[in-house]
Amino acid sequence: MSSITTSDLARLVDTHDAPFVLDVRAPEAFERWQIEGKDPLASLNVPYWTAIGEPDALRPRIPTDRDVVVVCAHGGSSDMVVETLGLPNLRNLLGGMDAWASTLVPHTLMDDGRHFVTQFDRIAKACLSYAVGARGGTMAIIDPAADVDAYLALADRMGATITDVFDTHLHADHISLARQISERTGATYHISAGDAEGASFRFAPLRDGEIFRFGVMDLIVRSVATPGHTPGSTSLEVANRYLMTGDAVFVSGIGRPDLGGQTDPWARDLFRTIHHKLAVLDHDLEVSPAHYTSRAESHEDGTLRRRLGDLLEHDPVVSMDDEEAFVQHVVSHLGEAPAIYQDIREVNMGWAAADADRAKELEVGRNECALGK
Repeated sequence: MSSITTSDLARLVDTHDAPFVLDVRAPEAFERWQIEGKDPLASLNVPYWTAIGEPDALRPRIPTDRDVVVVCAHGGSSDMVVETLGLPNLRNLLGGMDAWASTLVPHTLMDDGRHFVTQFDRIAKACLSYAVGARGGTMAIIDPAADVDAYLALADRMGATITDVFDTHLHADHISLARQISERTGATYHISAGDAEGASFRFAPLRDGEIFRFGVMDLIVRSVATPGHTPGSTSLEVANRYLMTGDAVFVSGIGRPDLGGQTDPWARDLFRTIHHKLAVLDHDLEVSPAHYTSRAESHEDGTLRRRLGDLLEHDPVVSMDDEEAFVQHVVSHLGEAPAIYQDIREVNMGWAAADADRAKELEVGRNECALGK
């Protein structure tokens, strides 16, 4: 076997069998975006032209006691490197970083035989989305990204009909697939009016306290007034067990409040969201966000979640109880927002179009929606 799929690689990166990575992209591409695991992956960046031109010098630098995955942008150059080096433990990553970018890894949060809550990990961008529903009944998708077919395939396996699709907020780091799923399935697209006002498409505005039922499992809009990351950021409570917080709070830290150019007022909104909206909810709810910062935050089963009470009490930022100190901390830890995020927001508002190639160009790299450390 001289190749490996992105799905197979995704199952290995968090294990003791994680491979060595030989990345043959240009150094600037490697620095911007790499394959990551729960622990740092051993890797080597040697540009393609060097690997092809100086194979004898490269071979001694490659470990022989484990698999080595060779990576490029699209899978072609890395395949040639595998052939040129001729070592038995080399595996070409099929589709390269292009395919890695759209790989979704499903993890089960809940499955009682009738109802299910599935977390999809877009491992390359540290993005999370969710499927909530009842076998043989109806289901909803929350914050979909990367691959429409992955959600449709789950619906098919569960014998469920997708009736609703939600965005917890207007995404800036990736293109939402909510409208595409709505068009493919006839599902109603829900987003807050605070985020989608002026959008070029029709949507159902979320209302505080609105309840959606899938089987006997409720999905509750836990207040459109959970702003901060965006004006209309919305949290969704599922089955009295999970709180899909979007980018308001993560399993560690908070979403950055500057992507719309309103840093100070949105930071204050976020402080009030945490202390007046989230803090009054059941502290046993498991926060299940739309992003994460590091694979190290994942549980042994691969899921990313954290008890709300633990987050409120022990997270260094979320637990801050002084508004002025909170705002000062936010402002001093922002870093520079990627300029491309405004282009993505325009696509998600329907103001600009993006074909498959343009979408890949816009989405290159990890998300940078979290507040800096």
